[in-house]
Amino acid sequence: MLDAYRIQAQAGPVTDKALEEILFRAAQGVVQSLAPYPAEQRVALLPRVVRVLLAAFLEKVAGRDGSPHAED
Repeated sequence: MLDAYRIQAQAGPVTDKALEEILFRAAQGVVQSLAPYPAEQRVALLPRVVRVLLAAFLEKVAGRDGSPHAED
C-alpha cells in the first residue's frame, strides 16, 4: 500500500479518489487474510475499521507528496 501511495504521489498530490482506491485495495487484502479466523474475530475488524487504520498509517508514514514525515 505504501509503495502504491508513493508512486501516485510522484506525479503530484494524491487525489481523494486515488487515496480511496489505494485504501480499498489494501483493506481487501487485510480482510481476506482473516478468512481462517472465526466469524466473530473477522467481524471485529470490519473493512471500514481496517480502512481507518490504514489511512492513519499512511498519514503517519507518508505526507501528501509521498515523502516520509519528520519524527515528532
